[in-house]
Amino acid sequence: MSFNHIVLQNILRDKWTYVSYFLSSMFSIIIFFLFSVIVFHPSLKSLDPDSTLGITLMLASMLVYLFSFIYITYSIMAFLRKKTKTLGIFMITGASMKQIRKLIFRENLFIGILAIMVAIVLGLVITPLFLMGAKVVLKAETFGMYLPLQAIGLTIGLFLILFIVISKVVTKFINKEASIQLLKSDTVIEKSIQPHYILLAVSSVMTVMLAYILKIEHAVVESLGVIYYFLFFASILCTIYFVITQGFRLFLIMFEKSPAYLRKTNMLLASNLNAKMKSHANMLFLITILLSGVFLCTSILFSSYYNVKKDSEENYPYSFQYIADPKVNADMVKKDLDYLETKLATVEANKYFIEFKPNEDQRLGYMALSDYNLLLQQDNDLRKDEFIAVAGSRGVLPITQNASDKYIKSFKLANINEQNLLSTGFQNSYFIVPDDIYQAIDYPVYKTYIYELDNWSAHTALANTITEDIPSLPGQRYFTSKIDLYNTEMFIKSVMFFIGSMLSLIFLSAAMSILYFYLQTTLMQEKNKYIGIRKLGLSKKELATIIAKELAILIFVPFTLAITLLLTTLVAMRAMVSTAFLQVSIASSCCFFVLFLISYFFIRKSYFKRLVN
Repeated sequence: MSFNHIVLQNILRDKWTYVSYFLSSMFSIIIFFLFSVIVFHPSLKSLDPDSTLGITLMLASMLVYLFSFIYITYSIMAFLRKKTKTLGIFMITGASMKQIRKLIFRENLFIGILAIMVAIVLGLVITPLFLMGAKVVLKAETFGMYLPLQAIGLTIGLFLILFIVISKVVTKFINKEASIQLLKSDTVIEKSIQPHYILLAVSSVMTVMLAYILKIEHAVVESLGVIYYFLFFASILCTIYFVITQGFRLFLIMFEKSPAYLRKTNMLLASNLNAKMKSHANMLFLITILLSGVFLCTSILFSSYYNVKKDSEENYPYSFQYIADPKVNADMVKKDLDYLETKLATVEANKYFIEFKPNEDQRLGYMALSDYNLLLQQDNDLRKDEFIAVAGSRGVLPITQNASDKYIKSFKLANINEQNLLSTGFQNSYFIVPDDIYQAIDYPVYKTYIYELDNWSAHTALANTITEDIPSLPGQRYFTSKIDLYNTEMFIKSVMFFIGSMLSLIFLSAAMSILYFYLQTTLMQEKNKYIGIRKLGLSKKELATIIAKELAILIFVPFTLAITLLLTTLVAMRAMVSTAFLQVSIASSCCFFVLFLISYFFIRKSYFKRLVN
């Protein structure tokens, strides 16, 4: 019998253990492959890799691969824990550690190659439907089917390297003594969680302090840079870990002292939780972190998708804005305006003409009060020695100091308007002055033609045509359109929406898969234990009650903790959080709760069936 034959027979004899490992690996590869299909799509070839969307796609790809690395590593480690007893049999029959490691390496590599091949085939089958879904989400008319050779090559190359590296590294963790000891005793007694209240207090105080610094002391955050965020993230993880482990320990101590401890099957439940306290706490921590990533990723990326229209209006207040430079040829302006009039003849549009005079050195624009009132459709009034300061850029307060101003140094500030008047960034600020003062200001005149369309977001095709035919030409004309900006931002946010969906799906599936692996690795041990207990008179109904409560703890406690973290974040950022963010957070939490409830019933039924049969 050859060594490869032994490898194959070992897989076939324990096929269900290998099937779960194979399926988890295949799932990770399919997710990465489908994500790569989007990244390498011909429609995104013109995407600037240094743009926000390009960087997001690159980081998301790296995150998916990093997650796959961690997830497959966890799957292999869980697989090895379940195979420890089998490895012990090989060892006591004379197999050397070198042969055992060689056996495990070949098994993992065989499963890995098979998982890659099956994932690529299934991925190619799913790709047309996947691209149809992506086309709807991204609203990209040309986002059609293509042969993803780059995605196939990258997936095969990266995951082949991943399986070789992981298979080689994890075999170093095989412990001969532990395997033989497990074979002899059939059980391993876990160490109990030790009290670490001081560490819990220190990590909690550090997290609160770092959060306070992030909210108040921005200069400290900027000076520390990446180091600050690393410390903040590490402190949050430590706090969550100690809250879960110490909280779980205290809960069991209090539960055992309460009257409920002696009711029905609660004593057996507490005994089972105590016996697996540390492994249960670690599992609660891991699932909580994954779910927190799901909720935050979903809320942030999905809510940004619903703020595009508002953001576009705040950056570019008008459907079309044409600013003629003082040095431009008048014939060119007339030609451009005639073109605009022709294109907009078929739609309802309000038209405005204003002008302003900028101080080019300070990028400070002066505007007559009459033009200001025309734009805002208001009836503001100013005395002869008053002015209004208006923002020139979104989110930046306007300049209000006029002590050194050439024309209005003795004027009083009558009002401040923090909403940018024209397209954001064209001027730093605008000073609104009485009409007679404006006429006396000796600066070049920038003539501005504004068109505001009814139901402007429905005219993206028209905006695309106009912005292509009338591009901005520095020194001649400056043309902006909130419709064009809206269309561009919608595509970017749609891609981010899509990325958020993918990442949420990955993390959510990982949480359930890790829980499944955890239950599978202890299945035989639990089965033997409950067979012994049932001989003492425990009924199937009572056994089902114990299992239901234990699974509820493993599934719903992390869910509750993750929701609590999300709500805490929302409360801490309430001044910065939009209504859409709150709505999406609540809606997504309800959807995830339904999914978790379904997963709970499915896992409970499947696990109980395998446990009693």
